Amino acid sequence: MDELIRTLVGEHVRMRELLRQAKESADSSDFEAVSRDLRQLEPVFKQHIADEEATVLRLLIGTLGRAGAEDEIKVFQQHRPIYKLMQTVSELAAKNAVELRMSQEELNGLFDVHAGAEEGRVFPKALSCVREK
Repeated sequence: MDELIRTLVGEHVRMRELLRQAKESADSSDFEAVSRDLRQLEPVFKQHIADEEATVLRLLIGTLGRAGAEDEIKVFQQHRPIYKLMQTVSELAAKNAVELRMSQEELNGLFDVHAGAEEGRVFPKALSCVREK
């Protein structure tokens, strides 16, 4: 579990970098680069979700029950709106510069809050559950 958590945190770093690049591209009206950055981000994000939900969430629910893992379930429920917003930003890259910048900022902010919740609350709880077993 320790190695998985390190991998997941490393993926957060990579995804933040790609989101930062996409925002810089949006700010400079380089819409092709925004699309490229988000295309690079998508498979990392999808694999990240699969790893988290299959391993971390399963462990927490198995150890603590649904009620005990309620906060973590809420954090993982953020995956869908983040992914949908990534798709929206990608679509906007082909359209409107103003809407693109606003959506890109929203996406970056949402991802930062989500990753912070995982790193500050979910992952430590998962590690604690493993150590207690």
